[in-house]
Amino acid sequence: MIVTRGLTAGGMERTSVNLATYFLSRNYRVVYFTLFRTPHFFTLDSEIEIVEPAIDRERYNKFMYAFKLIPTIRKIIKARKIDYVLGIGEYFNPFVLLATFGLSCKVFVSDRLSPDIKLGLVDIFKKISYPFADGAISQTQYAAKKLKLNTKLKNVIVIPNPLKPITKVEVPIKKQIVSVGRLNREKGHRILIEAFAKIDNKDWILMLIGDGVERNNLEELVGILNINNRVIFAGELADFSKELSESQIFVLPSLSEGFPNALIEAMSVPLACISSDCIAGPSDIIRDGFNGVLVKPNNVDALTSKINALIDDEVLRNQLKDNAFRIIQDLEFNSIAQRYLDFITK
Repeated sequence: MIVTRGLTAGGMERTSVNLATYFLSRNYRVVYFTLFRTPHFFTLDSEIEIVEPAIDRERYNKFMYAFKLIPTIRKIIKARKIDYVLGIGEYFNPFVLLATFGLSCKVFVSDRLSPDIKLGLVDIFKKISYPFADGAISQTQYAAKKLKLNTKLKNVIVIPNPLKPITKVEVPIKKQIVSVGRLNREKGHRILIEAFAKIDNKDWILMLIGDGVERNNLEELVGILNINNRVIFAGELADFSKELSESQIFVLPSLSEGFPNALIEAMSVPLACISSDCIAGPSDIIRDGFNGVLVKPNNVDALTSKINALIDDEVLRNQLKDNAFRIIQDLEFNSIAQRYLDFITK
């Protein structure tokens, strides 16, 4: 059983769905337990059972809601005779561990956020509950080190996200920069928009794929900067292969990350990629100047400079693209997903 946030759009959900599909292909019966009733942005194989809570989320604060979920999770595990539980997402992993306490199933947790993010009470719950896990999966060496230090859990393994490559579509190439991610503050789109407004070559356009609470603010910023005719808000797209294929540069301006799916997917197209060098994630993926470009986070002028450099140098763009494409071998989906399965079952 995979226990995670839901089936809404997002990198964590994409990874959860892909892992569930792989486990099914390896002849495991799979239950996908969503912690929230969300719109189904992703679809699952009909043989995977989806269980959604009947509890009214609006009636409770997040901690009371989590405690309300405990008997539901426990009931499903007993009824389905679950052998292995994989909790994906640190906000609710402590409650998954509490729900499974005393049961015979093996329980594993996977953290997805930047290891330096402070989660308040959740950090306290993690410190208490994680030592009872059978193991934990971190996405980077730095995250694993922090997890061991903060929770005293010893059985921690580093496994990066498996890559589902983007299939390149044969479309005309545009002078287009693209970014994919939730339009939330920590994703840094404000920095990207301000940097884009300052680039020298005004023939290029910027496409933002994703949606979120910051969209109205970002659209207002685009208006203030008078670049409405050069910025496209594409919204959430289940398939953005066309949009990536017609672009030349990908930018990940995040202020914090775990292990960014959007970045590795863009590299698989391949695109010349610029990423903020935020704590954990991008520096594990990109060798600066070889298969991508790293830039100081939250720095408009530095990002503008890097974008200008790639726009002005087609040779450099092509070199970065060629080297980025190797990510397909490095993070080959089946081998990475099998590492998850081996760690959990063996």
